[in-house]
Amino acid sequence: MLARGTRACGALGRYDRERVRKMAELLGGGAFVHEDDSSALILDHEPVEWSGGRQRGLGWVEGDARQPPARFKDWSEAADAGICGLVLEGRKRFLHSAVNGLAPLYWLEQDGALYFASRIDPLARTSPSRLSIDWDAWASIIALRFPAANATPFAEISRLPQSSTLRRRFGAARMREERWSWSEIEPDQSCETAAEGAAAALEELLAPLPGGLLCPLSGGRDSRLLLGVLARDGRVEAAATVPDDEGDTHEEDLAAPVAAAYGVPQERLRGKQADYPAEWEERARAVEYEFVDHAWLVPLRRRLRDSPAPVPDGFAIDVFASGGRGGKGFYRQSEFDANSPPRAQTRVMFDALRQFGHAQIALAEDFQGPLIARAHDLYHPSAQRFAGHPLQVVLAFYVSRSSRGISTYSTKLLGDQSWAIVPGAADPFARASLSTSLDEKADARFYAKLFEILTPEVAGLPSTATTPRKPPHLPQRWCSQPAVEAHSRSLLDGPLTPHLSPQLQAWIADPAETPLDHNLRLGIEGVSLLHSWYRRYRDFLREVDPADLKG
Repeated sequence: MLARGTRACGALGRYDRERVRKMAELLGGGAFVHEDDSSALILDHEPVEWSGGRQRGLGWVEGDARQPPARFKDWSEAADAGICGLVLEGRKRFLHSAVNGLAPLYWLEQDGALYFASRIDPLARTSPSRLSIDWDAWASIIALRFPAANATPFAEISRLPQSSTLRRRFGAARMREERWSWSEIEPDQSCETAAEGAAAALEELLAPLPGGLLCPLSGGRDSRLLLGVLARDGRVEAAATVPDDEGDTHEEDLAAPVAAAYGVPQERLRGKQADYPAEWEERARAVEYEFVDHAWLVPLRRRLRDSPAPVPDGFAIDVFASGGRGGKGFYRQSEFDANSPPRAQTRVMFDALRQFGHAQIALAEDFQGPLIARAHDLYHPSAQRFAGHPLQVVLAFYVSRSSRGISTYSTKLLGDQSWAIVPGAADPFARASLSTSLDEKADARFYAKLFEILTPEVAGLPSTATTPRKPPHLPQRWCSQPAVEAHSRSLLDGPLTPHLSPQLQAWIADPAETPLDHNLRLGIEGVSLLHSWYRRYRDFLREVDPADLKG
């Protein structure tokens, strides 16, 4: 089994072989698994090879422990099996992504060639010319916490979305979002039938995992589903719980009886205040500055470092398993009301994504409106693609916040140094879960059925979905003195420094006396993230003018 997620890079067109080799070096090594005069692919693991009809593929799978079939009709069947990679069809060469879009695949076009990699950094660092900041992407990162659509912090570098192809034709790159099989699923099954299929899928997807596993275990529902399936036959060595740094032991306390129910030791991982600034920078680099958050999960990343055993991760289970009704569920009524016009639903979804915080208040007033407008303009087309679909909100939520933001923890923060297994984003689980409506899943009925089938031992135990947390009463690392000092330095060293809001300037001047509400906190995180990215790449960038953010 792999020790970590796959590192890949290569090129299409009249490429520079030395540049491809240098990209692989920056990724940590690898070998050419294919090379001809118009295409190259380097992987750090053996490729997944498949063939069928006139097409042959060399690729890799992210987050899945199963062995893919060796024969497919074409690349789209390979994509549905979770494979992404290079396709050889006669003299044609092109890339494709997987149905879940989980494997990060970035690309840029320069000097008669198209270069691609599973990380952004080697593309930027090997560029022979300076790159540009993408203010649309950064507006989205600050406003929504992630870059919407296919954007990245660099204007010239894009991400390949799910079930898409990337070719070089007539001297230019041609990216095309192809038929997405998940959007063709009709939610016409009962909750019980769909849950039975989803439970069987989880069993199948976790079956190949060996013993000796360290399972992340939060206070939520998804991680305990995975733990239960794996622990009941003795494959779990320990459960690791990381406090979410919100000033209590909410997560650890809810996770403890779950671990005890299966006789699994619980490790409570805690970081030190003095280590927080370094861990914050480590998290920012690991997710390649694409997701705003604090450094609460880094202790788990370090605990898993170089672990030979795969790591089960609950990513996307909540997206597909949750229902909603009148604000009680994961999706609010207004977000999936079929009677609302599709465009109105898209706007409601955009506003709902911003419920996590109005970070724009960290900037001067004349920057706030343009920032939100640019973020919306980037988000809208990708979400509007699903307008009128009965599961519009689910599909839009998955391709935006989940795959562009949250997935960076599975594929990069944890997957960078360990092999994260992500059954919630695998085709069998997604298909089964999408086969029933949000109305059918309302009031946690789908979750209840999954627990009844898979983990009845812990079905009745409290979780974060049912248990309110107590007011903060313990020290929080994210607002400790080392963290405050590090953020203050970062905020004063970057392109947005002259354009900070009076409220944020007051906080920098006297953190102890200035109230730090949730919105300002997220604003600090977002602007600090941009400034950290800028300091890391300033020598690779063209001139950065913050006035451009206002259009």
